Amino acid sequence: MLAIFLAALANVIGLGVIVPLLPYFALHHGASAGEAAWLFSVFSLAQFLTAPLWGLLSDKIGRKPVILISFLGSTAAYLWLAFADTLLTIYLARIFAGVMNGWLATSQAFVADVTDEEGRAKGMGMLGAAFGLGFIFGPALGGYLAGEADVNYQLPMIIAAVGSAAAFAISAVMLREPERHQTRGESTLTFLPKLYAIPSLVTMIALYFALFFVFSGMESTLALWCDKVLGMGPQQVGYYLAFAGICGVIVQGWLVGKLAPRIGESRLVLIGLFTLAIGLAGLPYVPEPIWLVLPIALLSIGFGFANPSLQSLISRAAPENLRGGTMGVAQSANSLGRILGPAWAGYAFLAVGVAAPFVSGAVLLIPVLIVTAILARRINPSS
Repeated sequence: MLAIFLAALANVIGLGVIVPLLPYFALHHGASAGEAAWLFSVFSLAQFLTAPLWGLLSDKIGRKPVILISFLGSTAAYLWLAFADTLLTIYLARIFAGVMNGWLATSQAFVADVTDEEGRAKGMGMLGAAFGLGFIFGPALGGYLAGEADVNYQLPMIIAAVGSAAAFAISAVMLREPERHQTRGESTLTFLPKLYAIPSLVTMIALYFALFFVFSGMESTLALWCDKVLGMGPQQVGYYLAFAGICGVIVQGWLVGKLAPRIGESRLVLIGLFTLAIGLAGLPYVPEPIWLVLPIALLSIGFGFANPSLQSLISRAAPENLRGGTMGVAQSANSLGRILGPAWAGYAFLAVGVAAPFVSGAVLLIPVLIVTAILARRINPSS
């Protein structure tokens, strides 16, 4: 677990460095607000198309080789982005990054391989904590490197490449193939019917899509909203995202592992979705930057409970020999949410109003909460 945690942390720090800069980088190269939001969507579209293939490949050749290839590709993608000088090349670099982002689903399958059922939520939470820590140091570092007056976009992106290269080195030296994993995958034609034959698993993956549709819609327009409503620049937004990372680390790295054995992952998903809805509904009413900490905290806490708990439930419901492919499909659902969420949020921001992405997200979570509550009644409360 230590190796995968450290590798994920190094890579996510790099991701965190560029996330608050991407919308501004796109605007700097002549993008509209909608085109800036789509920069997140093209990454996710590429990931959506390739994540199940990475998962199935990891079932066949092992988790470690896929993780290594993915980190190496991410390094190249960040370097490409650093030297992109047109909107087209920025888009192409992000598409390539999405194609090479197979490490996440494979890492989730790795965690499921090396943990038992009782420890799985904690393991997924530790992986989530790596994201949280990455989004503490990454955005703060990115905001600092970018500066305020004359924004330097290239240096943070080179640092992001260094993060992925470090993740590759850590994985190459420290990561060992799980003993419980046997390289015997299924073909796509036989895999998908087996997956769809488990209704509860399909429902969980649909909920996973909804979670990321709402959350990524908020993510992709938050910087634009902060700029338009509160007059905040990339450095300030980076610091607030670092605060969000602190909240995420506390929830995913500690609270999920403590609470999951006591109340069950399904209830943690419910708590997380409800908290997320409150944060979204309250965000448009922030009068000045200092009060942004309240909805940011609620959003981070809600996502921190819901995300690893859903990952754990999905991995438990998947047959062991299909786990890599299943986590790949879940990652594709994640990616589809990250395609459609920013697309809707960007449109709503421009055509409906600057608060529309957040209000509509809160409304969408109402039926999601109802479905989750029904599902929670049908499964073991500790599973």
